[in-house]
Amino acid sequence: MTAPSPTPSQANAGRRILRRFRGLQAHLQPGEEPLESRPVIWNSQQHGRVACDAILTNRRLLGYYQVRFPRPRLFLEAIPLTEITAITLRIPQSRPLLHELLISSGEGSVLLRAPRRTIDYLYDSLRRLSEESRQGPGPIATEQEPSPILASSNQEEAARAQPPHFARQQLAGTAERSPTAIAAIFACGLILEIIAVYLWLTTGSLATSLPPFGAGLLAVLTAILVYRQR
Repeated sequence: MTAPSPTPSQANAGRRILRRFRGLQAHLQPGEEPLESRPVIWNSQQHGRVACDAILTNRRLLGYYQVRFPRPRLFLEAIPLTEITAITLRIPQSRPLLHELLISSGEGSVLLRAPRRTIDYLYDSLRRLSEESRQGPGPIATEQEPSPILASSNQEEAARAQPPHFARQQLAGTAERSPTAIAAIFACGLILEIIAVYLWLTTGSLATSLPPFGAGLLAVLTAILVYRQR
């Protein structure tokens, strides 16, 4: 799969992303351009559950989070687009506010949780990027018969170039609407917002205080809406 070149609007969005995440440029590959970013809850087998930003580039999907105070911390997990085998949009019946996006690759799977609009946006963006990457020119035919080694290599590249499988899945209800779970989510949201205010007062950096504030606000709103739905 060939990475498509970013459009002018995507290039402008990429510059805004690099200005917002000042340490991101050092972790990008040569020729890699950020296209979009959305706040999510990133859940992987390697790092567990992390509140971060999902940054989609023309080559990879990144889970990224970096703070410099009170101590430097960096979270970065990358999924090459060429290694994604399946993308499933999961719609839980018991938690309509937060939807899920399950991304499967050769290295395992990552589950993204966010409001419906964010998950739908990431799902459509990944699908569009996958379609655009397959619209490049095909291979030039030659009259020379390929060698067995070259044919085997071409078969492996063709297998890796297969587009990922996109699907939508309706999940059964869970027990996450219990009063205890709602209270825990609400309390965690308040704690994150307090931490964000403390970081803002001590550092004055919006880039440092915004991620925990956004995650806390999302948790508080989720708890309130789920409680009202009960």
